[in-house]
Amino acid sequence: MGPLAAFVLATSFALLLTPLGVRLAWASGYLDHPEARKLHTAATPLLGGMVVFVAAFVGWLAVTHATALPNDIVWLILGAVVALTVGLWDDRFTMGIRTKLAGQVTAAGLLLASGNVPNLGLPAPLNVTIALIALVALMNAVNFLDNMNGLLGGLAAIALVGFALGSGERGAYGVASGQLALAGGCAGFLRYNFPRARIFLGDAGSLLLGYSLGASALLAFNGQPRGWGQVGPILVVGYPVFDMIFVVVNRLREGRHIHVGGKDHSNHRLANLIRCQTRTVVMVWLVGAGLCASGLAVQRLNLPLPTLALSGLWVIALLLAGLRLSSVPVQRATPPLDR
Repeated sequence: MGPLAAFVLATSFALLLTPLGVRLAWASGYLDHPEARKLHTAATPLLGGMVVFVAAFVGWLAVTHATALPNDIVWLILGAVVALTVGLWDDRFTMGIRTKLAGQVTAAGLLLASGNVPNLGLPAPLNVTIALIALVALMNAVNFLDNMNGLLGGLAAIALVGFALGSGERGAYGVASGQLALAGGCAGFLRYNFPRARIFLGDAGSLLLGYSLGASALLAFNGQPRGWGQVGPILVVGYPVFDMIFVVVNRLREGRHIHVGGKDHSNHRLANLIRCQTRTVVMVWLVGAGLCASGLAVQRLNLPLPTLALSGLWVIALLLAGLRLSSVPVQRATPPLDR
C-alpha cells in the first residue's frame, strides 16, 4: 500500500474513533468550558488531538508495516508524543506559561536530536538555536489558530498534503505516508468539528499539529538542494506565521499582554467583517491552499525570480490584509454561528 492508503485509512479510523473520543472526554472531564475570550457557549469535549494522533499513527503503521524504526524516526515520534502529552496535561489541569514552554522546547529538542538540524551556513550552535526558536514559535502560532471550528484542522490537513507531495517527489515515501496519515486524521476529525463542533482539538491537538508542521517544514528544508527552493516550506506554513505576527503587533500596539487569549485574531476580525464563520474558515483554507501551491512551485523551480515574485506577492497581500483587518473592531459579542 502506498502513501495515499495512509490517508484513507487514517480518515476512516478518525471517523470511527471520534465519537468514542467524545464519550471518553465527557467521562474523564476533558471539557472546554465557555469563557469570555472563547466562541462556544457550552462545555465541549477536548480529546480531538488524541483521536487525530491515534488514527494517524495506526494508519501510518498499517501502510509501512514498520517493525523496527530507524533512530531518527523514533526521535521524531517521541517529540510528537511529548507535544501531545504537554497538551493533554494543559487541557485537563492547565499549565503555567513557563512549564508549557519547557514542554514545547523539549518536543522541538527531540526533533532536532533526530539529526534534522538545518544548515543555515552558521556555526552549529547557532543553527540549533535558530531552529529551536523557529519550531517553538510555529507551535505557538498554530496553537493560536485553534480558535474557530474547523479552521486549524483544515489548514493543517492542506499543509500536510502539500508537504507530503514534496516528500514523495524526493522519494521519502515513509515521511509522505506519515504526513498524509496526519492529514487524513484531520480530515476525519473535521466531520465532527465543522461547521458545528461536537469535539475540539484542544491544546493536545494544536501542539501536535504545530510540531508536525514544524517537523515537516524542517524535513522539506533539509531535503531541498541548497538554494531558493528552501523558501518553499516557509510559504507552506505562511498563514500561521502571518496570524501570529498580526496578533502580536496589534496586542503590543494596544498595550495588551501577548499571551492572554482573545477574539482578536485575523480570522476573528474577518468573521466580524463578513458576518459568517463558515465562510471565514473556507476563505482561510483557500489562502492556505494558495500558500501551499506557491511553496511547492518554489521548491520545484528552485530559481530566484519565481521565489522572489511569489514571496513578494504574498508578503504584500498579507500585509494589506493585516492593515485592513487591524481596523476592524474586535468582536465582543458571540457571533451568529458560534462554536
